[in-house]
Amino acid sequence: MSSNHISHFDPPLLSAFFPRQLDWIAMEELFSHPWAARFFSWLSVIPIDRFGKKSSSNRHALKKMRASLAAGRALGMFPEGGIRSGSASILERAPMQPGLVSFSFFNQAPVIPCVVLGTDRLYAKYAWFQRTPLWIIVGKAIVPRPLDVSNRKEAFHSFQQKLNDVFPALQQELCERFQLCDDDLPKRAQERNRRK
Repeated sequence: MSSNHISHFDPPLLSAFFPRQLDWIAMEELFSHPWAARFFSWLSVIPIDRFGKKSSSNRHALKKMRASLAAGRALGMFPEGGIRSGSASILERAPMQPGLVSFSFFNQAPVIPCVVLGTDRLYAKYAWFQRTPLWIIVGKAIVPRPLDVSNRKEAFHSFQQKLNDVFPALQQELCERFQLCDDDLPKRAQERNRRK
């Protein structure tokens, strides 16, 4: 499962919504404190070095990710590499980090795309004392072409393009279905603070 990422509330919300257990892929900085490391390990969160400085830790992460898939579990990934909104978001066709496309393509793992809106509003204190609307839409699984194709490079770019296109399309479908306006879309922290 792969989704846009607009707040720290996305992983618990999506985990509760998704019918299978998600083993989330998260930045290794979250594991810096021993208690945090224990907590996230207990939740089956897999740490990864987003900047590729520690190749040994990422090899270990890839091994755990493959083991999760082999055990019939699902992985949760945010291809933006962090919380993003506006032009920095995949919803606005910003480039995604290469990890999702590469891992899925070379491991022949389908990607279930998802778009979540509204969780950025949960940063406001008042949001916890009223019914704050949240929206989630899940698309059809995108399956990479088999690795034995004659032109692997073309197959990889075709798969990447499908993933680049699906998130804005899902957001548009969500907006049309629920008649959402610009105010319902994710905002940068500064804009969010002005809206409180």
